[in-house]
Amino acid sequence: MINVDNHKLMYHPERVAQWKEKGDCYPIYVEIGPTNICNNNCVFCALDWVKRGKDFIDKETMISALKDMAKQGVKSVMFAGEGEPFLHKDICLFIQKARQYWMDVSVTTNGVLFTKEKIVKTMQYLSWIRFSVDAGTAKTHSEIHQTNKEDFNKIISNIKEAVKFKKKFKLKTVIGVQFLLIPQNLKEVKKFVKLFKQIGVNNVQIKHYSQHPNSINKFVIKYKDYAPLGKELKKSNSKNFQVFFREQTIRRLRNTPYPYCYGLPFFALIDAKGNVLPCNLFYNNEEFTYGNLNKNSFSQIWEGKKRKEVLNKLKKRGCAKCREGCRLDVINRYLHRIKNPEEHDNFI
Repeated sequence: MINVDNHKLMYHPERVAQWKEKGDCYPIYVEIGPTNICNNNCVFCALDWVKRGKDFIDKETMISALKDMAKQGVKSVMFAGEGEPFLHKDICLFIQKARQYWMDVSVTTNGVLFTKEKIVKTMQYLSWIRFSVDAGTAKTHSEIHQTNKEDFNKIISNIKEAVKFKKKFKLKTVIGVQFLLIPQNLKEVKKFVKLFKQIGVNNVQIKHYSQHPNSINKFVIKYKDYAPLGKELKKSNSKNFQVFFREQTIRRLRNTPYPYCYGLPFFALIDAKGNVLPCNLFYNNEEFTYGNLNKNSFSQIWEGKKRKEVLNKLKKRGCAKCREGCRLDVINRYLHRIKNPEEHDNFI
């Protein structure tokens, strides 16, 4: 079974040892936004504050960066970012190239454009694909994603086709569907789980809403009231289907024992303009941008003076303005523990 509420840094001891000795290392994982154009306008979008709508990362720049990253020890990439990755005309090529360079590849998509043609071109190269659906009906989906009702049926059809293709060719690609809990969709979560279990996906993720520090949108949900719901939904688990109700992430909110973000060397973000960033707090922020792939290679940026300056600024800045329960939170807890051994740690 996959554990999405934990981290896997302990399975990369050489990289952690390098970080502990030198204070830095190349990332294990990189998230890439091929474009900042999106065909949805989700009411909960954490990046609703980002200026977007016209950029596509250059094909040759992206391929060169993927090759360089793989050479430097990057293990995995996810195509997602500020927009919908399948709006980039070369996204299938990017996925193929990343896998050709022996990196694990994943993609997060709203699913509207994941047509049969793209399924054929990408599924065999993907470790996993996650669809952001967030509703159990076309009406609610159109209201939350602010798109037309026909899109819901397109997404369902595309996911069914992906499941069919996976079974036909006996692929290991994990197919998941995501549901972000907000007031507008709370009554449809059971219908959502039942629908996608019937379709035959591998898992569904029921995620909590976390306010991005820069977001315009704001929702309030008392997640502790939904603990019984998590237990009920998990009754749908079977050998081939798993419900992830992210209660561990919820419990970690408002409790950050570490003084600053230790995990930044293990992660990077690339936006549609080719900027290499520490995380999604710093879109459109030149002060905290490591560098740009249209000017320098990934390795030049990673080893460059500007990145060191940015990391020093972030260390002084601390985590007070960070997003609660961010993706690096559990990694930071692990690394903080390594940095701060306790009295009886040698008694294993």
